[in-house]
Amino acid sequence: MNKAYITKCWSVALLAVVVSFTACLKDQGYEDGEYGTITGRTTGKKFISIPLAANRPNIVGVEAKPGFQDLNLFSFSYDYEKPAESALTVTVAVNVGLVASVDPTLEVLPASAYKIVSLTTNFKVGQVISDPFVLQLNTNALDPTKKYAVGFSITTVSDGVQMSSNLNDVVFAFTIKNKYDGIYAFRGRHDHPADRSATWLRTVYSYPYDIYLETTNATSVKMYNDAFGAGFHPLFTTGISGYGGTEINFEFDASDKLINTFNSPAVATTRQFVLNPAVTTSRYDVASKTVFAAILMEQTGFIPTPIYDTMVFVKARP
Repeated sequence: MNKAYITKCWSVALLAVVVSFTACLKDQGYEDGEYGTITGRTTGKKFISIPLAANRPNIVGVEAKPGFQDLNLFSFSYDYEKPAESALTVTVAVNVGLVASVDPTLEVLPASAYKIVSLTTNFKVGQVISDPFVLQLNTNALDPTKKYAVGFSITTVSDGVQMSSNLNDVVFAFTIKNKYDGIYAFRGRHDHPADRSATWLRTVYSYPYDIYLETTNATSVKMYNDAFGAGFHPLFTTGISGYGGTEINFEFDASDKLINTFNSPAVATTRQFVLNPAVTTSRYDVASKTVFAAILMEQTGFIPTPIYDTMVFVKARP
């Protein structure tokens, strides 16, 4: 996911929240009529809020990629009868305690995994929405199987402008996904060798259960089979089946060529998936969001089984 896309998505989300914000604000000062909104119909006190603080937490999907990437996390709202008449600043502090209070299952985002461009954000004259608050995230420092979160609280606002009492704290939870991550429809063929049952299917078949490809790092995904609730690669014999004992991981290069498979966890059966060296076209096709994988199932005591997978993207994982 690139920076422009993240910015666009958050801008749309922020505006949607701001639109609904005037109708659902539970700030006592607002309820008492002490201050107003950006509708221009009220003459109360000026105050600053974080509209996205209404979400507990905000979920942000981030593409796994090397190095730090900029995320425009949120903006502040200036609520008054008219836009800011002078430049304003809002300062926040990282509030680790907010994470557990929102969801105790979340991991606190490690300090080594992010940088903050500035804890202070500006309102220019005439603005009702501030410049974005930018966080730089390094997904390489994170375990994609976990969900991390960070919280922020407004500490000061310039020129004596009041801060909202209940839209002052905000939490963001990050899910790390690379571009191969998703839910796929699986179609395959197994060229079972002579030492396997003659009844086993050797023609192309469509698997009737979802196959998930789950991010393991910036360039690899592991398989998860919805039929078993585990990472079993589909295996058609006379019914729905799968190769147990190991989970295949697919690794791609910068041009989306499939360059490696590895297996997790290690298994005592010596069963493993490897790339088929006779096929050089295994890849991820960006245009159709399709993975083409020619692999071999190897196991001690058996002839390797050539397997040809076609996985077509259906939708993003939750």
